[in-house]
Amino acid sequence: MELNRLFKDPLYWFLLIYVISSMFFGFIYGNGLVLFLGWNLILAGVAYFFSHLFTVLRKKKKHHALPMIVLLVFILFFPNTIYVLTDFIHLQNYHFFDTYPSVYTYITEDWVVFMMIAVGALLAAKLGIASLVKMKPYLYDVVKKYEYLFLGLLFIASSFGIYIGRFIRLNSWDILKLHTYIPLIFDRFDFFMSFMGIYIVLHIVVYFVMTNHEKSSYNRIESTLEE
Repeated sequence: MELNRLFKDPLYWFLLIYVISSMFFGFIYGNGLVLFLGWNLILAGVAYFFSHLFTVLRKKKKHHALPMIVLLVFILFFPNTIYVLTDFIHLQNYHFFDTYPSVYTYITEDWVVFMMIAVGALLAAKLGIASLVKMKPYLYDVVKKYEYLFLGLLFIASSFGIYIGRFIRLNSWDILKLHTYIPLIFDRFDFFMSFMGIYIVLHIVVYFVMTNHEKSSYNRIESTLEE
């Protein structure tokens, strides 16, 4: 039953279509970035899968140890969902203007790369926020009680993970090697703190935009007007 729900989830199908598209365009244009975007989305999908696994275990009321391990693995992979936003920096290698701002180059491949980055960033972020929404009803009571503290700590940890992934080039599974790279962070500590602040804001904005806050706010306004 749970496996059937997994296959019916449209986010997995969107993910599959995206990965196939990245392979198609990557090989057509011989573009390594587009190919690698597919890998980045797979990692974002791993985080989404572990959120699904967590909810299944909690529904079945498994022993606390197993869901807790799954939750920790989810937290480890969650930065991959917001990480793809950093891939917009690669657009500097493509040419949209011959003479700025009015003479365009009209290169299809460059716009395909733009599409793949934009769609990938949106889909990966959606996978991350949908994971949090999916898990929310099944989180432990102490986490529910301090929901915004949990989200704040998660966003801080995720921003840190994105920093080390982008600039130190570590992966989620390299966490045991992290201590050997700490000096690299302090070499550019001012930039590190600035990046953390920027990405914490991005996490908050993405979370706000991709959840039902607008609907809830609208309903409250409508209720107030009726009174």
